[in-house]
Amino acid sequence: MIPISPRLLCCASMLKGDIVCDIGTDHAYLPAYLIQSGKAKQVIATDVKQGPLDSAKGTLKKFHVEQQIRLVLSDGFEKVNPNGITDVVIAGMGGETIRDILAAPKAAFIKKNVNLILQPMTKAEVLRTWLAENGFALIRETAVKDTHVYTVMQAEYTGQPQEISEAQRYCGKLRRSDPLTKIYMAGVQERLHTKAAGLLEAGNDAEYASVRSLLDEINQWLSPSRR
Repeated sequence: MIPISPRLLCCASMLKGDIVCDIGTDHAYLPAYLIQSGKAKQVIATDVKQGPLDSAKGTLKKFHVEQQIRLVLSDGFEKVNPNGITDVVIAGMGGETIRDILAAPKAAFIKKNVNLILQPMTKAEVLRTWLAENGFALIRETAVKDTHVYTVMQAEYTGQPQEISEAQRYCGKLRRSDPLTKIYMAGVQERLHTKAAGLLEAGNDAEYASVRSLLDEINQWLSPSRR
């Protein structure tokens, strides 16, 4: 059995097409699973370092999926041929790194009916902001429990930039009724409380008030009356 994690299984559940590009594939467990399960017909699996690709080769051989998966040494989309790609998965990176990959010139093809599946480990609010400002809409978002509780986003290009509130930057399209959302947001609130305490100690009253206001907005968003 392919050792695929809950967060990667969640990514797999958001696929729409047959030809997938997995950026930062590491051991290529996700591509191997997609082929073995029949969720994809072809996968382009990339990594920026040769070491992970060498590990990926072992995975492909072990699960007999070498023919349907192409490994590419590439910094983001730099060496990727975009022809035919229906879905892009970028998982297991910080939100700022994912943003930079999507913003690179070679990523322009993602604006042409490509389904994006994004799983930031940190700074999800940075990624959500960039998506909104650059004409990408969140289709759905879900919290998933793995070693921690993470968020997985599905997005697509609409060409219509949006302004989002501070609370939306942190809450996205997570479902309030999902118990895992509460756990995920508790982590967000803890980080914001720590930030607020540091600002208060530093005497930065204006920034402190801004973070406190954001925390109030998040509390209102999580309120049962909003469900």
